[in-house]
Amino acid sequence: MSIWTEYNNRTPAGVAGGLYDLTAHVVDSFRIDAADGKVKCGMGVVHGTNPGSDVTVPAEASTIDKFVGVVMNGGNNEMDMEGHIVIRNSSQQSVMRSGRVWVRLAADAEPSYGDQAHLILSGSDAGCFGTTGGLAVNARFITTAQNGIAVIELYNQLNAAPATGE
Repeated sequence: MSIWTEYNNRTPAGVAGGLYDLTAHVVDSFRIDAADGKVKCGMGVVHGTNPGSDVTVPAEASTIDKFVGVVMNGGNNEMDMEGHIVIRNSSQQSVMRSGRVWVRLAADAEPSYGDQAHLILSGSDAGCFGTTGGLAVNARFITTAQNGIAVIELYNQLNAAPATGE
């Protein structure tokens, strides 16, 4: 009789939009100004129609002064029949403005510790993060990629980018 000695069903390290740790962080509430399902947990968002109250998916014309933060996974959203979380238009969502959060990665992103985080502005990866292209936001990667997500540390977006040590 054999004994099962390998278990591959490990709990993931994190989830897109999940809080990484209890480091000081700022999270505000915003209304989603995008079609149902367009905004996802762990995506970067920019000002919507009403800056200060609405957020939406970034577009090619988005600039750093429009970047708001990352949509958090707060557990108050519905799942569709396939088990995907659907964030609805006009729903209120928590958005991390500064702190450490798990983010969605662009398809080709392979971040390393300390890499500058870039918000992707176009295509199917719009709202995801990478290490090149898009909009350089005031944030650094603090983990490598794990199942399409990684942790970034968001700094106050109104201040200059953190020193790279180079």
